Amino acid sequence: MSFASGQEPAACAAHAPDGARAFDARALFAHLPRATWLAPVAVVGGALSSGVALARPGWMLTLAMAVLLSLAWVGVWGTIAGVNWSASLSLWQRWTQGAPLRALPYTRPDSDAAYASLRIGQLVNWLERELLPRYGAILLLGATGLAIMIVLAAALGPAATLLAIGAICLAQVAVVACRGDGAPNAILEGATVVGLPMLLGAATFAPVAPDVWLVSVAMAVAFAGIRKGSPRTRNAGYVLAVLAAALTRQPIGAFVLATLWAPSLILGLSRHNYGWLAVGLLAFAVARAAGG
Repeated sequence: MSFASGQEPAACAAHAPDGARAFDARALFAHLPRATWLAPVAVVGGALSSGVALARPGWMLTLAMAVLLSLAWVGVWGTIAGVNWSASLSLWQRWTQGAPLRALPYTRPDSDAAYASLRIGQLVNWLERELLPRYGAILLLGATGLAIMIVLAAALGPAATLLAIGAICLAQVAVVACRGDGAPNAILEGATVVGLPMLLGAATFAPVAPDVWLVSVAMAVAFAGIRKGSPRTRNAGYVLAVLAAALTRQPIGAFVLATLWAPSLILGLSRHNYGWLAVGLLAFAVARAAGG
């Protein structure tokens, strides 16, 4: 399951009939990161890699909260970094439609107050005719996700709060780096969808071990390679994950990852989709938990 990014030119909105811009779930999902479903999988993998998650009382509720938190920050990421805000803002700069607000008494036609009244009226018209019909659903999703993030991060503790803040910061960096064109950096997206959720799952139940930190980074790199269609970046992530497990004295995890991914690296098999990445992540987590 993956979602392709899709941005329509905002300039077309000014010429589209209002009724033609009805809510479309596919348009909403188009702004979310590809393979959003990997976030819950990464949380579960991180929790399993802690080795103590299943022994903790109430672990199912805690894990469910962590999964929902990861999905909430993916929604916030989509709102901030997955929308082509630059096109809509460029259209706003040229927007001339809309009646000015009622002027204050004794306001001169060529005064700053009259100009402000005109621009505020145009802003209201732009919001009603362009921004809200086109992006109202994703804005609502982002606001809801942010509210859920605040509540769940506070409930799960300081580690979850720091990771949630980190996810928002990554979205801010991504939107600046891509200049708001809705095509954020693939590695930053991988960190949001896979890396941070894996750390969240582990940190919710125990302190995060060095190998889990390194493997989460490797998973983000592999995700970026798959997203960009770059075998070199994908394979670099796979190799980094195997080396991280081996160098941090997790031989079983390293062996499992090597077994899963070596055929793809050596023979060039088509084991390079998000599903295969999820299998490797979960296999490492189970092997690490079993190996103590």
